[in-house]
Amino acid sequence: MAETTGIVCDLCESRNLSNSAYIWCSVCEEGLCIDCSEYHRVSKLSKQHHTLPIDAYRKLPEFIRTLSKSCSLHEEPLELYCGTHQEPCCTECIATKHSLCRGTTLLSKTVKGIKDSEYLTSTNLRITDVKLYAEEMKQNRRENIERLKQQHVLVCTEVTRIKDETNKHLNNIEAKLVNEINELVMSETESCKNAESKMEDQLSKLQELEKGISEAENYGNEEQIYLGLKHLNECLAAEETNLKSNMEESCFQEKAIELIVAEEMKLLTTISSMGSIKLNMKLSVIKSIQPKSSAQMFSPNEASYSSMTISNIKRGTAGSDCIEETRSRNTRSLIQLSDGKIVLAVAESETYGSFHLFDADGHYIKRKFSTRCPFGLTMMNQKLIASFDTGKVAKYLDLANFSGISDIANGKIYGLSCYDNILAMAIRGDGITLSKEGENPFKTINVKYRFLAYIHLWKNRLFYSDFTEHCVHCLDMDGNEIWRAKFDEIKGPRNICTDLF
Repeated sequence: MAETTGIVCDLCESRNLSNSAYIWCSVCEEGLCIDCSEYHRVSKLSKQHHTLPIDAYRKLPEFIRTLSKSCSLHEEPLELYCGTHQEPCCTECIATKHSLCRGTTLLSKTVKGIKDSEYLTSTNLRITDVKLYAEEMKQNRRENIERLKQQHVLVCTEVTRIKDETNKHLNNIEAKLVNEINELVMSETESCKNAESKMEDQLSKLQELEKGISEAENYGNEEQIYLGLKHLNECLAAEETNLKSNMEESCFQEKAIELIVAEEMKLLTTISSMGSIKLNMKLSVIKSIQPKSSAQMFSPNEASYSSMTISNIKRGTAGSDCIEETRSRNTRSLIQLSDGKIVLAVAESETYGSFHLFDADGHYIKRKFSTRCPFGLTMMNQKLIASFDTGKVAKYLDLANFSGISDIANGKIYGLSCYDNILAMAIRGDGITLSKEGENPFKTINVKYRFLAYIHLWKNRLFYSDFTEHCVHCLDMDGNEIWRAKFDEIKGPRNICTDLF
């Protein structure tokens, strides 16, 4: 019978019998044949134990099957959970290491519902992010090969052009230089291929981790999934470290070749070389992988916070220099238009700025300079509105070229926000004004904050940030404060937005 499943019943084996296991008990951590499973099912000590068919158990990843549910220090069952340190514990650990910790509860209670938890979701997303980063690195190496080929053609063409303009004396040195180019391109192409192959190996490891988490989710119990996720995140941390270290290796740096024409070419009869080939190297333009803090498991009595990530704006084929310059400028605000395009208001200096337009996928479209420095952006009835702190004005803008159409208001106008055809403007010295299109303000809310700048209007609530006191204020439409949130761990809050609620 043992050959049927390949796993022998542990109870039978202890009696020198070799019956095939029929189910697996994840609590007892042993296989049981049909007869033993019946006793196990009705026993007072084990009838509440979680079991699964032996076929399902064999489909669990190896690291799940080999995880121990006993404490490595005290060899006691890991039945408790410390919410302070986010780790399972035995009773001895709770009495010693975690005696002063708050939020101690049963492990079974803590991991209940883990298949629908943010912890599982964030781990899957983390694997996806790391895979995407590795894919981008691989694709970047492939594209670098193509760029090297194109540059090879261009440089060789330039070499040939110079050769045709000179005399027979250049024939010998032309052959020498072209050979140097070919050797360099072949060498660096091989380097890029090696980098691509390295990423393929890393992707294979990530796919194994992805497969493991999927199989654990489908066939594992909640304790196994939780313990497996901790193992997976340790593996992912190692893979992230490897990816970051790869970026510092020479084979992952951006490479380009160019021809440096020798000064001796001016004296054709004395030159010994047509030029030299220079290999330019710089870090590849790939979004930097950032270590993410995975969602943690908390006991039901503790608060749990989840994080939000925003996908990077990507570099397009045009305007790449503009994007590089934008990184060092002061981005004041941004807004997404009804067609998905994104507009950024950027301060180029203290006196002038620019508008940057991206498509819905984050690819760069164009830039338009402004003789005034923009600050706030909002949409009202499908019309784009911008404020200019240096010009002390708010204007309707033409979406085609971001030029001003007409003025809306004057003053020290900073932040803008619109909801349900009501426009809110932060005007230093006046407060927050509320108005409808084409009408004078119907209400001004006095705000005693001399650096008033960033505001947000949502339904019947007004929000503004105080970056000097590190807090955010919420007001009703009459200006009465509803609440104030102070962030000791977050300094200088500025722009605000609300999730849909």
